[in-house]
Amino acid sequence: MVELLNLVHCELLKLKRSKMVLISILGVLSTPCLMFAEALQNHFRHPERIITLSDIYSNSLMYVMLLTNMVIYVAIIAYLFSREYSEHTLKTILPIPISRTRLLIVKFFTLFLWIIMLTGVTWIGIFILSGIYHIAFHLEGYCLFTASVWLLKFLFGGVLMFATVSPFAYIAQKTKGFVVPIIIASVIVMGSAALSNQDMGALYPWTATFFIVNERIQNTGYPMFLSVGLITFVSVMGFLLTFFHFKKEDLK
Repeated sequence: MVELLNLVHCELLKLKRSKMVLISILGVLSTPCLMFAEALQNHFRHPERIITLSDIYSNSLMYVMLLTNMVIYVAIIAYLFSREYSEHTLKTILPIPISRTRLLIVKFFTLFLWIIMLTGVTWIGIFILSGIYHIAFHLEGYCLFTASVWLLKFLFGGVLMFATVSPFAYIAQKTKGFVVPIIIASVIVMGSAALSNQDMGALYPWTATFFIVNERIQNTGYPMFLSVGLITFVSVMGFLLTFFHFKKEDLK
């Protein structure tokens, strides 16, 4: 356990020298900015409408789980799992007495921490910009308690998203780059957007996560266990393919 924690610490130290962390933070902050702009637009077009903090968080959930954050998380996973190939450092790491399995566990754990951190950044960004709106125009239900309820939902959504992006680790390792994972992620995002208002979205793992967090599964007519089963299948297959491929990787 101590060795794994030390490896995680080393991975995090490497990230401190990378611009990827800052870029990812700026990327996820686009969602709070979009929600702020949307709230302003609604206020000036329909001043009689009452906007609540829950409304803003609810509307942002689609961007967080299906659109913006999804693409950013795939970019992160492509970066984490292809970096050793692009920087030609894998041959220098593996001779060290560290098993390949432990190395992958560290990378997945780093990915998990990164996703949770960005989820928190998105949540607090929405809360701060909503506070600015509240000062200027008044936002119904603006309080820390309401925000904390949505924080739990966001974190739960982050855990589900971590599970569904695992196949991209395999794709990043297989292709040793960014391009293919991002292209596939874009296709998946388009599918998620198309199915976000369809009952069949419960059968599409990347949309099913959104339905679960948004408590919409029961309205689709499909049982919860089916959606959870599909998400689990995609997640497990992603992890297994990544581990098996990396263990058999020939570095010559």
